[in-house]
Amino acid sequence: MAQGTFLFLGDDFIADFSWQKRMHHFEVHSYGVKDERVDGLLNRLSGIEAASPIPDIILIMTGINNVIDGDYTFVDQIRRMVIRLTNRYPETEIIVNSLPNINVPFLVKDAIRHLNISINEMTMQTGCCYLDNFDQLAESGADIFQKNGIHLTDLTYDKWARSFLEYVAFLLEDD
Repeated sequence: MAQGTFLFLGDDFIADFSWQKRMHHFEVHSYGVKDERVDGLLNRLSGIEAASPIPDIILIMTGINNVIDGDYTFVDQIRRMVIRLTNRYPETEIIVNSLPNINVPFLVKDAIRHLNISINEMTMQTGCCYLDNFDQLAESGADIFQKNGIHLTDLTYDKWARSFLEYVAFLLEDD
């Protein structure tokens, strides 16, 4: 029997990991699409809403493909997504994950840090939660990326999943 229903929404970071396998005590619906930008996810929401059951928790992890394309103006689209999901699922906890500080030469200096500040502010304004776990993973001294500087290692995925579950336990304990 599942202990809850999770809905994972996002890009490569969601698509590249077997969330159900790692979280076998939960019913996980993963809607990650490789190379997708935030507007693509926003456009897919109605189909996702129609296809999935009412979730207990939604995790949104999106934006890195916008950054790779040089677009740093997507936080308002995430806000629209959060507001829509909050209206659709008023009892559901919505968590927006921080962006990892990808290691690529074309990245504008401090862009990820500034975007994460904006995402965090947006979560406070909309009443959803912000999971800032990538800074902690990077501070541990471990290389969190594969050789391309963008995709996460298997060990990083395991740590991220553990961080998410710890955060969920904190949320459920707090209720």
